Amino acid sequence: MRLGSDDGAVRVPGIVKLVVPLAVLGLLGYDTFLTIATHLKAESDAQNAAYAASQAWSDNEDVQARTAMGAYQAGKAYLDANDPADHLCAGDTDPVCGTKGNFSVDPDGTVHLVVRREAKTLIFGHLGFMHSLLIAYESGDANSNKD
Repeated sequence: MRLGSDDGAVRVPGIVKLVVPLAVLGLLGYDTFLTIATHLKAESDAQNAAYAASQAWSDNEDVQARTAMGAYQAGKAYLDANDPADHLCAGDTDPVCGTKGNFSVDPDGTVHLVVRREAKTLIFGHLGFMHSLLIAYESGDANSNKD
């Protein structure tokens, strides 16, 4: 064995050339998965919050005492209990959602709402053109009377 051999000098740059692109692809794949999962979770939470709000509307026997605010509070309570990162849009006056979301209850008890959820990514959050994809506005419609 010779001292001062440079047999490994060729292997190190080759390994670096392989590992760095794979790491970047891994991070991009992770951020892509996280963005898709955020939209799917927001959609699921919107449906479940709408069902909870509709159930609160229907459970109130006194028709005169039923209020959209009571249904809204039930939907918000569901979101707060299950995922505090979600935001239930309240309409045009909501500073977080602006004009993207609204909350309404039809006379038959059908609730229409929009949930906002933001993806927490490693790379995509630093890319300005990706910002609109990282915020999910998903609508939920449910009527607990129609089983």
